[in-house]
Amino acid sequence: MSLSNGTTSDNNGLKWTVGLLNSKYKYLTAETFGCKVNANGVALKKKQLWTLEPYAGSDSEEETVCLKSHLGKYLAVDQFGNVTCDSEELENFAKFKVVVNEDGRWALINVTRGYFLGASDDKLICSAKAPGEAEHWTVHLAARPQVNLRSVGRRRYARLSTDQDEIQVDANTPWGEDALFTLEFRDGRYAVHACNGRYLKADGKLTEQCECLFGLEFHGGYLALRDPQGRYISSIGSKAVLRTRSQTVTKDELFSLEDSVPQAAFAGFNGKYVSVKQGVDVTANQDEISDHETFQLEYNEKSKSWHIRTMQDKYWSLDSSGGIQANASKG
Repeated sequence: MSLSNGTTSDNNGLKWTVGLLNSKYKYLTAETFGCKVNANGVALKKKQLWTLEPYAGSDSEEETVCLKSHLGKYLAVDQFGNVTCDSEELENFAKFKVVVNEDGRWALINVTRGYFLGASDDKLICSAKAPGEAEHWTVHLAARPQVNLRSVGRRRYARLSTDQDEIQVDANTPWGEDALFTLEFRDGRYAVHACNGRYLKADGKLTEQCECLFGLEFHGGYLALRDPQGRYISSIGSKAVLRTRSQTVTKDELFSLEDSVPQAAFAGFNGKYVSVKQGVDVTANQDEISDHETFQLEYNEKSKSWHIRTMQDKYWSLDSSGGIQANASKG
């Protein structure tokens, strides 16, 4: 059995788990006891994880967000300017506007107080009217190593092209390793790494060596990636090739990352791979693995059982004659 990855059907694009690094490359940290917060984390672990939630109803051109700690409490600034993280209720003091710097770093201005969030040594402060080095934060996305990339505008998934020289956004369903991508965190920016070991360039070509790093932005709860020239990744042309072009963000420049789930190919006793290439019959008769020989493994928590899904959104089932057919619907 060979394994790759697929995706869940739920869209997780509206909430993100991130780490925030200050100018001294220390992580914003919520301590387990005492609801204390500081900026002295040296690695992205549980206490350094924050859920980034877009604040509903914001009509500002700047993104308004809230930050929830691993303890389920919101980062806020009280009426005296003290930075707190002890409330499970979302209040106005917990709202921040995101201002993205040219180098991709964020400045977070508290909506109620009108001051920028910063870090002095390991202590958090919110007293600057304009952002300096202490008020700039690098966003470290806490994603799984390999994810599926879905375009908001196209409503399609990215996949490695047949020639493996570019990425195309034209898949209705992410299937097999060609739909797996890694966002590698490097010096505060991200490299887009395909399953063939190559990296995405701004012009859409894939190269052996990483030649382009992208800044990370969030808009309306979705992800945008910007190259050093300020142009955003989008799917361009009739082939929907992933590359940069526009310096403004529309739906075409927005993406969601979706967690992958296991996919597998099964080999029969005859050494051939199980396939649904001929239709609904599940038969071990193929020498190579393609989409027809790749199946998604989905665990049903309620029934404590596994289901095997095909690319055509059908599931394996046992027919009355004892054979297996791929003709069942989910549920």
